[in-house]
Amino acid sequence: MILDFENMFSKDQAVTATGTSTNIIDLGPGDAGPSERLSLFVTADPAFTSTGTLVVTLQSADDKAMASPDTPISFSLSNAQLLAGGKLIASRLPHGCKRYLSLNYTVTGTIADGKLTAGLVWDVQAEKPIPTGPSGI
Repeated sequence: MILDFENMFSKDQAVTATGTSTNIIDLGPGDAGPSERLSLFVTADPAFTSTGTLVVTLQSADDKAMASPDTPISFSLSNAQLLAGGKLIASRLPHGCKRYLSLNYTVTGTIADGKLTAGLVWDVQAEKPIPTGPSGI
């Protein structure tokens, strides 16, 4: 994945309580979705130590203050997923997003030590290496 600072919600953000992402992304005027390639990703590095769970909700609003955001999509992450760390979410940006986007992190129980990096990327990195041709190219 190639990361772009302007398209990052969180960069190594410690999340131990319910709150919002560090940054708000401005998509510019108009609906950005649906996209065949623009994806939301969330990773945890290091992994969390926890007995809790986390819900990550994409919020979308017409104003940067995010006064009355819509919630186009949300993801529930189990305790096992948080303990494993790594790539937690990889999802296409849904249709209907407004100009400004942020993430809301809702913590249930106790989570500690892990840090989240989240943003929008053109393509999410493949889990397994992509096969190459006979010459290794």
